Amino acid sequence: MRMSRLFKKTLTIIIVLFGIIASATSILSGWNLYRSLTDEFKSKGTAIVSSIADSSVEILLNRDASTIQAVIDQFIKIKGVSYVFVVDSHEDVISHTFVPSIPKEVLHIREYLPAQGFREEMEIRELHIQGLGDFIDVSSPILAGVAGHVHVGMDKKLIRNNIWSAVVRQQGLILIIFIISIILAYILVNRISQPLRRLTEHAKKLASYDFSKVGDIEADIEPLTIKSRDEIGELAESFIYMEEELRKSIKNLTETTAAKERIESELKIARDIQMGMLPKIFPPFPDRSEFDIYATIEPAKEVGGDFYDFFFIDDDHLYFVIGDVSGKGVPASLFMAVTKTLIKAKTGRDMPPDEILTRVNKELCADNDSNMFVTIFCGVLNTRTGEVFYSNGGHNLPYLIYSHGGVEPLENTGGMALGIMEDVKYRTRKITLRTGGRTLSLHRWGYRGNGWRWKSILR
Repeated sequence: MRMSRLFKKTLTIIIVLFGIIASATSILSGWNLYRSLTDEFKSKGTAIVSSIADSSVEILLNRDASTIQAVIDQFIKIKGVSYVFVVDSHEDVISHTFVPSIPKEVLHIREYLPAQGFREEMEIRELHIQGLGDFIDVSSPILAGVAGHVHVGMDKKLIRNNIWSAVVRQQGLILIIFIISIILAYILVNRISQPLRRLTEHAKKLASYDFSKVGDIEADIEPLTIKSRDEIGELAESFIYMEEELRKSIKNLTETTAAKERIESELKIARDIQMGMLPKIFPPFPDRSEFDIYATIEPAKEVGGDFYDFFFIDDDHLYFVIGDVSGKGVPASLFMAVTKTLIKAKTGRDMPPDEILTRVNKELCADNDSNMFVTIFCGVLNTRTGEVFYSNGGHNLPYLIYSHGGVEPLENTGGMALGIMEDVKYRTRKITLRTGGRTLSLHRWGYRGNGWRWKSILR
């Protein structure tokens, strides 16, 4: 099976940790072993020189060199003892264990010793003798130094060999422990990585899974919630919970989207119905040449509250109206439809515009729980004489546009918006339009984002 990246990382961590532990352990144990063996060699050397010094007093005083040689020869066989030699009070070597003769380097050992004179105490030094190596030299006075001194050299090479042998054994044991740890780590990491691999493969499937359909996508990780009573099991439970929430969210989103599409479709139909209520064929009266009329409207939303209308009351009188309902959207469009219907229903022959607004206002104020209102400008054009009788219910003032380019607003009649108060009084005023003279512009410009843009013109 392919080695997982988790196992590689774990193996790297184990190697680094074991390297640090092995190095630290080797240094610490080697240092402790060095101190222990050094103390042991010093103790052993001290015992040997004391034994030789105590047994050689009378022999040395009698200058019996052969007997002294026999005494020191028996100590050379002790492990760790490298040399033994005896000097008299004049620091002349009288017996030694070197074969066949004393090396020249040993003759210079006095360079490492204190100045001439009696040394009444035992001395221990660490010496390096060229050509021989490193030693722990232990010297003891014989008869307080009067008869001479005994020197025993403990070979430090044996200490180093013992330390090296101990470190090698220790590192071998650490290597065995390391191999066992690698095997155990592989088993443990594999037990962790397999569930993680299953969760990874499961997560990859989520990208292509259709949550709108009923399925058992969580079935392949559900056993992990039972087998793994740790963070992996909790992660598997989190995956299952996330999938259930995603399924619910997608279901709600699907239902919301369907409802939104249905509402948008209904609003589109409502827009078509509303636009169908407004005159949109121009010129609307192609057989009438005495005037021109044009209008356009573009609601910011699907439906709105702006409207216009025009129609003949009789052959000579053209009624026209523009209006704007408060608010936007469906409520405004419904209020606009009611207002437009009431205006057409309340308009009668020889009825002045102020009377039309008064009647429509009373109808709108009755049971107006929504507190909506509408601004209206309406008028009647006599196509034979050019006279226009108009009344304003809180709407923007129209403008008179002259043939020479001048523009001026109409005189305001001072009426209030419809649908607010029942007893509002409206007034009617009159202007006269002449061919080539003045044009009446009924307009309300705006931006699409602000809700309206339309105009109408009478000539």
